Amino acid sequence: MVKCCSAIGCASRCLPNSKLKGLTFHVFPTDENVKRKWVLAMKRLDVNAAGIWEPKKGDVLCSRHFKKTDFDRSAPNIKLKPGVIPSIFDSPSHLQEHSYSVMDSPKKLKHKLDHVISELEDTKKSLRNVLDREKRFQKSLRKTIRELKDECLISQETANRLEAFCWECCQESIERDYIS
Repeated sequence: MVKCCSAIGCASRCLPNSKLKGLTFHVFPTDENVKRKWVLAMKRLDVNAAGIWEPKKGDVLCSRHFKKTDFDRSAPNIKLKPGVIPSIFDSPSHLQEHSYSVMDSPKKLKHKLDHVISELEDTKKSLRNVLDREKRFQKSLRKTIRELKDECLISQETANRLEAFCWECCQESIERDYIS
């Protein structure tokens, strides 16, 4: 199977005459930190998984994405120097305006994520407060039903219906509490 460069918009293919043309292909590093830097430098998202793209075992980048100074040419086979990060990417302009590539720095993405998490926590607190108020209201309603029944202002049948209604509301509230 012909290997293709994993960079967005790059059409380089690893063919038998590629080396003669000065084009080399490089597998992703096994060191997780360096591999992560390569992936972030590519600014590529996995649109199917709604996250940052992760290279598979056979994925490669071509030499067009590295500076000339990134290569060790002292050996017969051209190799990348240890720890180099690809830095040359020409993403097509129509992809730069969409979510197909990561346009923000990792710090900016982290800040956005922290903000969303904070909003989520605030929403959860607000929901808990609403549910607590609902429980207090139901307790108060039950007390009022009991008082009305005790003072013979409503019939036993009406009191039972109102209690059943309060019980159903309470059960639904409990189910919502356990779901969240």
